[in-house]
Amino acid sequence: MRRFIGFMALIAAVLSISRIFLMSAMLSDDLKGLWNVQFLQMVLASKEGLALMWRLPCLLLLAVWANSGARKLHVAVPLLSAILIPVSFAMVGHVNEVEGAASMMAQLLIMLHLLSVSFWLGSLWPLLHIARQQHAEKGALIVHQFGKYAMFVVGILLFAGISVLWVLQGFSINAWQTEYGQLMMLKLIFVSLLLGLAAYNKYRLTPRLRHGEREAFAPLRRSIVMEMIIAGIILLFTASFTTLTGPSVEPAAMQRNDLVKTCQSVLPCFVVHAWIASLTKGREMCLSGLF
Repeated sequence: MRRFIGFMALIAAVLSISRIFLMSAMLSDDLKGLWNVQFLQMVLASKEGLALMWRLPCLLLLAVWANSGARKLHVAVPLLSAILIPVSFAMVGHVNEVEGAASMMAQLLIMLHLLSVSFWLGSLWPLLHIARQQHAEKGALIVHQFGKYAMFVVGILLFAGISVLWVLQGFSINAWQTEYGQLMMLKLIFVSLLLGLAAYNKYRLTPRLRHGEREAFAPLRRSIVMEMIIAGIILLFTASFTTLTGPSVEPAAMQRNDLVKTCQSVLPCFVVHAWIASLTKGREMCLSGLF
């Protein structure tokens, strides 16, 4: 599994570097721009270059850790990479077109969204590996524990995703009639299918596994494979339409001004309350999840 993580980290590093060259070609409107030093320097001096400087060391460090067999660092390297890589993605993209007080909110929300997506989709391959082994008692316990954490993570994913969408374009009828809004609705359909499969795994297949039904491993494997396929479609679709089109930020600005002011006054109280609750009620759960 660690070798797989290292291999994927190297692929991500190569694609991140390739993106810089492709953006250089886009600036020059010519394939020769791939190697144009002037355009490459322009891209590297922009936020794309800054994001690469954050992302690339994390990916390379993760690849080295995954292939070294080192145990002393434990979860420090992948945990640090899991946090800093979403930070690099928050530095670029449509969230940076938002102006005013909502700009930082949008960046924090997209970071939460990406962290949640990484946890969910990154868990599918290990879960498929467990389902193939067909150890009824062990497999049922792991799938059950994952389902408990996934409920919390998916909640954050949906909250952050919907909030980012609201910040970017609002929820007016006109916003959904734009090209970006219509493509976003199509993406939400695929997300709904993914959520449906996840619910099927948790509420139908997991109870069967906990009752010792080894026959439930076969439909679980098929369901996980379908989740991986749909997730791949969502990622490719999102990368495509967010590159070719974008939200109209201005119409959303009028709708969010009042709410942003409200959040600025309420958010500190909410953070303090959540922190106290995590200390008093969530400590044992957090420790069991890490160790």
